[in-house]
Amino acid sequence: MVLTGRCGTIPGMSQRSNGAEDQRRLFIADPDALAELGLTIDELADPDVRSAVIRCEHPEFERALQEHHDEIELGDGPMNPRLHLAMHEIVATQLWDDSPPEVWDTAVRLLDAGYDRHEILHMLAGPVVDHVWGALHDKRPYDRERHLDALRGLPDSWERQRATRTTAKRHSDARKQARRAAQAARRANRRPR
Repeated sequence: MVLTGRCGTIPGMSQRSNGAEDQRRLFIADPDALAELGLTIDELADPDVRSAVIRCEHPEFERALQEHHDEIELGDGPMNPRLHLAMHEIVATQLWDDSPPEVWDTAVRLLDAGYDRHEILHMLAGPVVDHVWGALHDKRPYDRERHLDALRGLPDSWERQRATRTTAKRHSDARKQARRAAQAARRANRRPR
């Protein structure tokens, strides 16, 4: 299998073999982002370097943070750029450390199923979001088995969520259009004739 990044490719991603550690670690960063920043895979050992690479791959979030925006609209609804980047960083750390190793196994499985690298990173972040929410909101400790179950549930859980988001977006768009039409009608009724 060949992994296509933002502007480059990484061959041989479908199995654990010689160079498997480099393959796993290179999955963290788009090859062009590494090249743009003049970095090597080994430099990704530094979490601050990983953060810089992740921000390079997300210029819209980097810009939003520089402009002090707490949310930005990207089409699927409002998104918190700080949270989005943090989830990428957590997944990058899991991949770098191979902990849990099932994260990489899941990434390889999803690559073999035809998903692209960036979408897989988002899929892998789903269970992370659930655990972070549980820890912060419900004071629930990390549950490794629950995390692994969530990884095993990919891509089906992701596809169901995508369908729900698409339906919710259509409903939201329809509500926005109805509000705009109602506002336009009210304005038209107020105009002197």
